[in-house]
Amino acid sequence: MIKVSVVIPVYNGEKYLKKCLDNLCNQTLDNIEIIIINDASVDNTSKILNDYKKKYKNIKIINNKNNKGIGYNRNKGIKEASGEFISFVDCDDYIDKSMLEKMYNKAIKDNSELVICNYFMMRENGTEIKNDINIVDETSKTLKNNNNLLLDINLSPWNKLYKKELIEDISFAEKIKYEDAPFVVKTLNRANRISFVDEKLYYYIIHSKSETTVVDKRVFDIFKVLDLILDELKDNNSEYKEAFVIRTLFRYTLQQRNQKDK
Repeated sequence: MIKVSVVIPVYNGEKYLKKCLDNLCNQTLDNIEIIIINDASVDNTSKILNDYKKKYKNIKIINNKNNKGIGYNRNKGIKEASGEFISFVDCDDYIDKSMLEKMYNKAIKDNSELVICNYFMMRENGTEIKNDINIVDETSKTLKNNNNLLLDINLSPWNKLYKKELIEDISFAEKIKYEDAPFVVKTLNRANRISFVDEKLYYYIIHSKSETTVVDKRVFDIFKVLDLILDELKDNNSEYKEAFVIRTLFRYTLQQRNQKDK
């Protein structure tokens, strides 16, 4: 039985891919599969992937003929996954070699549909960016009994482990920026039990030219994203929805406003 399926979208990832795959292929948890969606890369990504596939039998590669975007690729990965749980890793990040074991064991112990761990924020040069947000409240098992989770938990999919049944009817938005935020909010809203691992197990790398730092007219997609989120939360407490919208707009505005190449 496959315990965890790891979904990795890749586009021109030759610079970072080996470190990402080395940590994934040497996880302490057994019975995992690694699903890599190569989104029509034009660098040496394909060669690197083929080399790893020859060495590790649990790697599955899906090659797109045309560039489809990260939302499409993650959705494709969910459909291809056969694991009891699903995790997402970005190809330019990497994870602790014990991450999947610790999160899977927590999910089994607590009978949780969603497990969240803390994470490092790292610069490309290897220095850590101070990150004070740590979620350790073990009394908060669902969004419905603690709306603060909506404000405290980061809206990226990568430091989380999802039971497959939880996300089979949830998909990433496609062809828009910030596509992961509605997905994460839907999982928070629909999970019957959420657990937390109080360790930093994911290494999120901040790049000067990453998708989150590129400024173009798609920054206005944040309004489309908020509409999707508010529709999901239509039956929830309005006070927290208002706070969530304000926080999200404020955070994303500051993030885009303070890029050097804005």
